[in-house]
Amino acid sequence: MEAEIEDLLDMSPDAEPPSDGELVTSAELAEWLGLSTGRLNQLARDGVLPRETTGLKGHKFPLRASVRAYCEHTRAAARSRTADPELADHKKRLAAEQADKIALQNARARGDLLDATAVRAEWLSVAADLRARLLAVPARVAATVGLNRPAAAALDIELRRAMSDLAETEAND
Repeated sequence: MEAEIEDLLDMSPDAEPPSDGELVTSAELAEWLGLSTGRLNQLARDGVLPRETTGLKGHKFPLRASVRAYCEHTRAAARSRTADPELADHKKRLAAEQADKIALQNARARGDLLDATAVRAEWLSVAADLRARLLAVPARVAATVGLNRPAAAALDIELRRAMSDLAETEAND
């Protein structure tokens, strides 16, 4: 069969061309083209492949014309897929975005990804609790070790200054 295909497609001047009128069955043509007979008959119904009615035996296909028609059909399909590079770029970008979206959904479902709003709210709550506890330190230390008011006030000022410096550092980052 491969030798027959090579002979059919051989364009060298000394090659013997097959008969233009050679008719083959759908099963034979399907084998030549590497298609199922169902797909081959669909292509014939769609007008892609020429076929001839042969009486009671049904349809037969002119071999050479059918091979050429199928080759042209596949070339045209390939051209239409690559005809618009901008459209191809849009399709690639869309596919990448869809893949990213699914990856994020999967990460969220596994618990690998946290909601930024929820994380921010939690950290603000932790920071507020920490601030309140730190501001209570001078009064507790003063009561525990008997610090006078000026010493407790100085400790309070230094804690507030340290927290203010941290807040400025965070705001600048």
